[in-house]
Amino acid sequence: MKKGMTIIFFTLLAALLYYGSVTYEASCQALAIWFEKLVPSLFAAMVVIRILDGQGLLAALSRRLFGFTERLFRISPDAFSLVFASFFLGSPAGQILIDDYVREGRLSQAEGRRLACCVTVSTPSFILITCGSVLLQSFQYGLMIWLAEFFAVMLLLFFTRSTPVALQLDPRGSVPSLFENLKDAVVQAGVSLYFIGAYLLLTLVLLNLATMKLPSAWRLPIQCVTEFSLGTNNLAMLPLAVPLKALLMTLVLGFASFSVHLQVLSLTPHLHLTYLRYLGYRLMQTGLAGGVFLFLMMLQRLRG
Repeated sequence: MKKGMTIIFFTLLAALLYYGSVTYEASCQALAIWFEKLVPSLFAAMVVIRILDGQGLLAALSRRLFGFTERLFRISPDAFSLVFASFFLGSPAGQILIDDYVREGRLSQAEGRRLACCVTVSTPSFILITCGSVLLQSFQYGLMIWLAEFFAVMLLLFFTRSTPVALQLDPRGSVPSLFENLKDAVVQAGVSLYFIGAYLLLTLVLLNLATMKLPSAWRLPIQCVTEFSLGTNNLAMLPLAVPLKALLMTLVLGFASFSVHLQVLSLTPHLHLTYLRYLGYRLMQTGLAGGVFLFLMMLQRLRG
């Protein structure tokens, strides 16, 4: 096994050096996606959510707004604040926050795994603005995609009610000062974004090396399942009707892409996620999101 891995990695190193121009172009593409899309849309939200969480405000708001989640999903209102936060953070940032709670002992591994597997989402800004207003030039379709992803997650949470989730008391015993919380939030957000960018770069380099000899018709589906932002951007350029492109984007975002899978499993060591389990949830979310989107399309046509 060790000898085989050595051969694989030396072969990969040789390919990176021999196809230097491909490596360079893929790296530039990854850095552009990271710097132009991920950092602007994620950093501020990650810092604010971390501050709200650290000050106890997120849990307090969740107790007021989500009292029904105990009966519906068997998730305490306090714990549902992590679901609420994950929708704004997106993946893998939401899973990183959940993993922190497992590390602190406030969630069990089973509880953390349930939330991490069910709540794999893109940020509202990416779906509504990037996919809807920019790529599809339709905020309405962007909203439909977001609703499809939202209800797919809610259905997954409903179907997994056999594992109840409740937060334990904070072991710190006291709320940190605002400025201490701000410092920690900035550091955690910066480290998370650094690793997200590194894994994105690695994924795109390997993707381009693996597909550079393939026909262009084969590259698009591989791109869609490997990196969702690249996949949705290329889907938008296809000569298809807008509803069909929106449906395909819904499926891509439901699956979340292998790049996100790699990031989630690599950056959540305390959850001990198995890939087959996580992949099964992504396939279920893809099907549920696609079904919800088609249902919304049917309602739209009935109204029209």
